[in-house]
Order: sequence, then structure tokens, then C-alpha cells
Amino acid sequence: MKAECIECLIECNREIEFSYLGHRYSITYFRTNDQKMISICEFYKKPIEVKSAFEVLNLKIGSLTLEKIFAKLPDSAFDIF
Repeated sequence: MKAECIECLIECNREIEFSYLGHRYSITYFRTNDQKMISICEFYKKPIEVKSAFEVLNLKIGSLTLEKIFAKLPDSAFDIF
């Protein structure tokens, strides 16, 4: 999936789940002090919290950024809510 699509989904507060190397991950949202935050985590693990789609795409799993991982994954790897 292209970075632009992920950015759009994040801007619209769409929750995203995806599979990568046999693990499931999620991107969800919450508010703190009237600021939208984005939470990214492997299922049942401690989340990483960031403020923008740009930060999400620059996070890494292993040595690859999420932007590169998303570009490699087929659409079937994603569930969007």
C-alpha cells in the first residue's frame, strides 16, 4: 500500500491492522490534552505513541521503515476499520 494511502487513512482516523512476518500489528488513535495521538503496536505488546502519519511511516520493524514494509505488503495483509 502506498504511503499516501496510509497517510489518508490516518488523517481520517481509520484503524489499521496488518500482518508482517507472521505477526499482527495495529494503528489506533486516542486523545491526550486535546491532542490526537497515534498508537502503533504489535498485538499484545507495548505501543509506541506518535503525533503524525509522517512519524508512523518512519517507525521501523527490524531494519525496515513502515513505509517500506507497507509498500511491499499486498492489500490482503491489511484490515481497515
